Amino acid sequence: MEKNVTMENLSSGNVEADSARAEFLTLPLGRLMLKNALPAVASMLFMALYQAVDAMLVGRRLGPEALASVNILYPILAVFVGLAVMIGVGGNARIAVLLGSGETKQARRTLGLIVALGVGLGLTGSVVVAVFFPQILAVLGTSGSLGIFAGEYLRTMYPFATMMILFFILEQSVRNDGQAGLAAMVMAGMALLNIALDYLFLFVLNLGIGGAALATGISQSLGALIFVCYFWRKTLLRQDGLCFATPGGGVPVLLSIAANGSSELFNSLAVGVTTFLFNRIILSYVGAMGVAAFSVTQYLLAVGMMVFMGLGNGAQPILSYNHGAGLTERVQGTLIRLLGTSMVIGFLFFVVMRFQAASLAGLFIADHPEALATTLRVAATVSWSMLFIPVGIVVSVFFTALEKAEKSLIIAVCRGFVFTVTGLALFPLLWGETGIWITPVFAEGATALVGTVLLYRWLAGNSPVFSMEAVVDGENI
Repeated sequence: MEKNVTMENLSSGNVEADSARAEFLTLPLGRLMLKNALPAVASMLFMALYQAVDAMLVGRRLGPEALASVNILYPILAVFVGLAVMIGVGGNARIAVLLGSGETKQARRTLGLIVALGVGLGLTGSVVVAVFFPQILAVLGTSGSLGIFAGEYLRTMYPFATMMILFFILEQSVRNDGQAGLAAMVMAGMALLNIALDYLFLFVLNLGIGGAALATGISQSLGALIFVCYFWRKTLLRQDGLCFATPGGGVPVLLSIAANGSSELFNSLAVGVTTFLFNRIILSYVGAMGVAAFSVTQYLLAVGMMVFMGLGNGAQPILSYNHGAGLTERVQGTLIRLLGTSMVIGFLFFVVMRFQAASLAGLFIADHPEALATTLRVAATVSWSMLFIPVGIVVSVFFTALEKAEKSLIIAVCRGFVFTVTGLALFPLLWGETGIWITPVFAEGATALVGTVLLYRWLAGNSPVFSMEAVVDGENI
């Protein structure tokens, strides 16, 4: 039965925590989505901006092979990103559910736990890369100038792994504390700093591709330090709301966090594996220019995906808080808004990629006609995936926010491994180079279908009232 939430039964004696909780549980959903989703989307767009500008500057200064080398390294970078996202998403979903149910002390202890876990995994990963550095480059298949670029980038980047993981974890935690605007401002500052350092290191100091890695590492480290200082200050001043506390919960909580974030970890690792497979197949069918072209297309897709992920990040605390409080109709209403908005934006991105690919690709590799021509062929096909990507992302975010890890994991396995590997195994044999570019469209479309089926079954079994009332009655829900 839907709970009747009032300010009286929200009170726990903690004024700041109650205020943040009251916003998530009582504000009209339209206003709440705008307040949380817009800063989250802005944060992700700034992240996409600095990644895209970073790629543009590398491509223009050092050429397509340098740009391709970063893509070659993605399987390794995906491990660190996957660990960060697993801890950040799984841990912060649990934190939001705890805050939604009024368990502020346990939420603080969980924050301390995920920070400690992030630091430990980051340091361990850095040591592993340092010890097995030559073997890693050999497995990735780097050689010649690609190998030189890749080695320089990875050698500069891996010492920053711990700070990168902390940045991803705490950015979501700040939003859980009701400070979505602060998270967006830090992301904007980090992006602008990254771009400025890119230009300085690449064009003024001539540090090569290592300079691009250094710019990213410095900017993410400063962003992480700002978030650490935010929570540390609240801890020292004994302020209310979310702050650091002695890690608590032990192995059961760790397992719960890992399980809930497992879909995000698997998805990131699967992207790393499939990127490795894509690179090997593209090198076989097209060559290094094909890898560069695919890299450019992936950067363009990433902008759209960052928007969808930003919408999901903004909606996650709303979903988790209201799920923790038992407010089913508000959960349902948030889902419908999130899905509808994402699908409209996905269509707009499809139109832009389909008909403005030449202008966009020219920003990266304007002086290399062969790579540009290949990029246009890739974008003409891959752009169709933008019609399906929003569904998979939204459904995965929804189930993770509600701590339904097994359903999110199914989506991640299907998208990141089953459908992509199947497509890569069959389509190039049937249609050659075109089959490579068809694979992402097939994988995203099939994943959207699986996600739709899972979502329909869950709603049918858990939402006693499934109607458009959840969308239009903003004042009551």
